[in-house]
Amino acid sequence: MSSLDDISVTTVDPDDDASVLRENVRAILHEIEGMLDTLLVTGETGAIDIRSLPMLPGDYDALELALGNGEVSAEFDGGNGPSVVSETAVPGVWWVTHYNDDDEIAAEFIEVTRIPELLLSQDEDMRDGLDVLRTRLRNALRH
Repeated sequence: MSSLDDISVTTVDPDDDASVLRENVRAILHEIEGMLDTLLVTGETGAIDIRSLPMLPGDYDALELALGNGEVSAEFDGGNGPSVVSETAVPGVWWVTHYNDDDEIAAEFIEVTRIPELLLSQDEDMRDGLDVLRTRLRNALRH
């Protein structure tokens, strides 16, 4: 008959070794892996609401470390507060953070897409730009 004392228990502090992926982070990375595969095969994009996930202390930093930093980053004012869109070291995987007017994080997503929707020019904005360009061209012809 065995008792709990007979069971070998080893404790691991994930903070002691940054190369050890935490379970929550590993699960998120597997989800991202699946989304990126789907994007390549079907073109379907995906997103993960980071703030909705039950993350343990240190998971957030470990996820950032695991994804790394890419070459592209953009910061702009989206009207309700600034937003930052950063490519990770995994092309097609973007870290998108929205801040409120008090500079607190209001929402945060990992988007798996060729380019985040926020960075695409909107039709209404392009129509406005076309009107501005046409006006400038007309005015230039008068001079």
